[in-house]
Amino acid sequence: MRHDQSAGEPASRGFRWALLAFAVAGTIGAALRLIYIVEIPGMLFRPWLHAHSHVAMLGWLFPGLLIGLCGQEQEGMPRRFWRLMALSQLLVLVMLIGFPLQGYGAVSITSSVLQVLVGYGLVRTVWLRVHDWPQHGSGLLARLALVFQVVSTLGIWTIGPVLAGGLAGSELYYWSIQWFLHFQFNGWFWFAVMAIGSRWAEKQGVDVRLDAPTVVLWATSAALTFALAIAWSERHWTVLAVNSIGVLLQLAAAWRTLVLLRRTRVQLRTSTSPWMRTLIGAALLSMAIKVMAQAAVAVPSVADMALTLRNHVIGFIHLNTLGAASSILLAFAVMRGWVNDHDRRVRIALSSFLLGFILSEALLFIQGSLFWAGLGMMPGYYEILFSASALLPIGLWILWYRSLRAEWADQRK
Repeated sequence: MRHDQSAGEPASRGFRWALLAFAVAGTIGAALRLIYIVEIPGMLFRPWLHAHSHVAMLGWLFPGLLIGLCGQEQEGMPRRFWRLMALSQLLVLVMLIGFPLQGYGAVSITSSVLQVLVGYGLVRTVWLRVHDWPQHGSGLLARLALVFQVVSTLGIWTIGPVLAGGLAGSELYYWSIQWFLHFQFNGWFWFAVMAIGSRWAEKQGVDVRLDAPTVVLWATSAALTFALAIAWSERHWTVLAVNSIGVLLQLAAAWRTLVLLRRTRVQLRTSTSPWMRTLIGAALLSMAIKVMAQAAVAVPSVADMALTLRNHVIGFIHLNTLGAASSILLAFAVMRGWVNDHDRRVRIALSSFLLGFILSEALLFIQGSLFWAGLGMMPGYYEILFSASALLPIGLWILWYRSLRAEWADQRK
């Protein structure tokens, strides 16, 4: 397969900065697992967890998905876009410093709010860029992704009034946070991944266009399954019923999407390199498991297990962020030639990333199930989990360094 090297210098550089943030977030995540084994002086779990999550979501996935949406076009993005992107990443750096020093304090809160405002400018720029995409194909998916990104931030804006009203720790406060997270994971991330894949397929001449009913099913299910987040604190039967309807719609959308992908699998295979197929396969498998997991929690007893065990919650989050979104972005980088999969060290790095993801997910879900069954802790759990988690940043740092070396080599030519 010939990689597309065209019109991508600012995009490749922007992606490389996002990849650096991913490596930093992965390193913090591994350190948070190490805390359970040895004491790390001065490292408090909660503030560093906030730093990890903000850098991962706002420093890696947010810019990565935006670049994935606009970086497939021949014409470059306007300078305003890259200035806003640089400002957004600078604010993420402030969060990286602010959260460990003061938790949710003036610095971290201010930088978070400013990043949301800057994000609106970035979303608007990408919205204008995808306007000319196929209205019933990648264009519709991309616009829905951007709408869900903005909708998710409504949860952030409600936190201030909730706190001002003395409702910190209340159900309303909790729902505001869950609103943001739910529509990030099930709206913005989900539709952006589908849009990136769909746009790439369109440019390869492969028709993977989802029909309108399937897109409506995906979008409606994303809205209705927010009821599961409410079910954490409000277990009324109507809430569970709404979630069950959303789950059924999601299953129908997944089946219709699977039928489409099976029809085009031969064409897709001839248009991809082995490592692209591996990464796309990891993303699709993660998305399938995510759909099945959400279907399972429609059963009350399974919902109790999913809602009360932190291992399962973290595993589910990483299934979305690492398995689906990050894998598709790395596949996109391989496709553009920003990550050279002919480089042996790059292949080792990608293997390290995927192996770390698979092992850590397996450990989280197995240990969570053991807790639920009353069987206690598996021997050496924290040591094994840290070892698996360390594979992720190791692979990411190698990827970042090799992509940087490739840029230096291009500049010397």
